[in-house]
Amino acid sequence: MSAASRLAGYGVSLALVAAVVVLRWFVVPAWSLAHPYLLFYPAIIAAGWYGGFGPGVVATLLAALALSYLWLPPLYSLRIRDIEDATSLLLFVAIGFAISLLNEARVRAERRARDAEAAARRAKEQH
Repeated sequence: MSAASRLAGYGVSLALVAAVVVLRWFVVPAWSLAHPYLLFYPAIIAAGWYGGFGPGVVATLLAALALSYLWLPPLYSLRIRDIEDATSLLLFVAIGFAISLLNEARVRAERRARDAEAAARRAKEQH
């Protein structure tokens, strides 16, 4: 994977999380704060699908920061007051890491399949 495509994966992570923040903040602000995490999972999945582990983790961490600052009390602070909120945020980050690991496994499997297919094609051409 080239440096440009790796960098693009991180850009996609940032863009996806920013899109969710904008969507959550401006389009659906009346949604209950009881479930502020839900819209961020698709962004983490998409970032990891596109870029693998690193971009998935970046999306997870950016989402956790946004959640902590914008939606967990006290608002507009990175301080987390309640143990329930801290536990929920840690669980969110753990799930984001797991999603990222699964996406990285998929990216590597696809790469191995492409390499095996190319090797088989070369072997067939030599015979």
